[in-house]
Amino acid sequence: MAHPFLNLLSDRKIGALWTGLAFSGIGNELNRIAMVWLAIQIAGANASWVATAQFAIALVVSLGASAFADRIAPRSLMIATDLLAALVALVPLVFASTIGLSLEVLIGTSMALAALGALFQPALLSSVPLIAQTRERVQGVNALLDATARLSRLLGPFLAGPLSAFVPMLHFLTINAASFLVSACGIALVGKSIGTPARTQDTASIRERLARGLMVARKEPEIRIVLAANTIVLAAWFIAVGLGLPFLAASAEVASLPLTGIGALAALAGAYGAGDFIGNLLVAGARPRRVGRFMFTGYLILGTGLALVPILLWILPPFLALPAMLLACFAAGLGGPMFFISMMTLFQTGLNRPDLSSLIRFRAALSAAAMMLGSAVSSLLFSGLGAAPTILAAGALIALVGACGSSFWPDLGTAAQVK
Repeated sequence: MAHPFLNLLSDRKIGALWTGLAFSGIGNELNRIAMVWLAIQIAGANASWVATAQFAIALVVSLGASAFADRIAPRSLMIATDLLAALVALVPLVFASTIGLSLEVLIGTSMALAALGALFQPALLSSVPLIAQTRERVQGVNALLDATARLSRLLGPFLAGPLSAFVPMLHFLTINAASFLVSACGIALVGKSIGTPARTQDTASIRERLARGLMVARKEPEIRIVLAANTIVLAAWFIAVGLGLPFLAASAEVASLPLTGIGALAALAGAYGAGDFIGNLLVAGARPRRVGRFMFTGYLILGTGLALVPILLWILPPFLALPAMLLACFAAGLGGPMFFISMMTLFQTGLNRPDLSSLIRFRAALSAAAMMLGSAVSSLLFSGLGAAPTILAAGALIALVGACGSSFWPDLGTAAQVK
C-alpha cells in the first residue's frame, strides 16, 4: 500500500503548496540558527531575550487576530504575510551594512517575523480540511504539511554547517527572505479552495471574538487536557531544544568532542530533525486504537531522548559521547510527531471551521506564552545551572508529562474522532 504522502503529492495543488512551505521551513530554520548565534555573539546569555520578545508578540497577535482574521481569506492572508516577512528578514542586513548590528535590531526583527508567523500558521492549519477535501485525507495532509517543519529541522542544521564555510551567517537571513517568496508562490498555486474566509458574517462583538478560542476549549474536556499538556511541554521543549542545544554547542562542556561550536550544533539539531521527519512519515498513516496513549507515549520518547543527551556527555568518553548524543537526539525527534499530528487531527475532524480557526489561534497563543516563559527563565537556568543540567531537567519534565498522560488518558480523543 502506497504511503499517504505519495497519493497526496500527486495532487498538483497540494504538491505546489508543500514545496513552497518546505523551502520556507528551511529558510526559517537557517534564520533561527543565525539569529540565535548572532545574538549569543553580541549578548551572551542575554541572547535568550530575543526569543522572549519574539514569543511575547506572537502571544499578543495570536489573541488579537481573532478580532479580524476569520474575515480574511486564508490564501490572501498567507500570501500577504509571506511578502511582508521577506522584507522584514532583510532588516538586519541593512543595519549591519550601515550603522551596525545590535541586539535591539535582532529583537525587533524577530518580533516582526513572529507577528507575521502568528497570522500565517493558524490560517494554514485551519485550512487543512479544505485542502484535504475529504475527512479520510485530513491526517495525511496534516502530516504532510507538518513535514515542512520536520524537514526544516533535518535539512536546516545540515545545510548550516557547510553554508557557514562559504556564506556569512548574516546572509542566512537573505536566504530566508528568498524562501518566503517561494512560499508565497506555492500558496498562490493552491487556488480558490482556500480563498473563502472562515466567517463571512459575524455579529459577535470584538470581545466575544477574542474569547472564542477559550470558549471552544472550555466546552471540550479532552481538548483542555491536550492543550494543557502541549503548553507545558512546549515550554520545556524550547528550553531544551530551541535554546539548550545552541548553548550546549557554544559551551566549554563540548570542548573535548570531535565537533564543537556551529558544527556541534548542526550535528545535534540535524539528528533531532532526522528523527522528527522520520517520525512524521511513520505517524502519517497510523491509526492507533488508544489515541491518548499513542500521543503521550510520543512525549515520553521525546523527553527521555533529550534527558539522555547530557547524561551521555557526562558518562562516555568523547569519541563515544558524540555519536551516542546524536542517537539520543534522533530518538527524541521521533516522539514529537506522535503527539502533534494526532492533536491536530483531533481538532480538525472534531470541530467546524470557524471554531477550528479560533481554537488554533488560542493554541498558538498558549504556545507563545509557554515558550516565552521558557525563554524568560532560561537565562537564569543557563547562567546558574549550565546548558547540560538544564537540558536534563527540561527533558525529564517532558517525559513526566508523557508518562502521566499515557497512564491516565489512554483513550483520549477516541470519541471525538468518531463524531
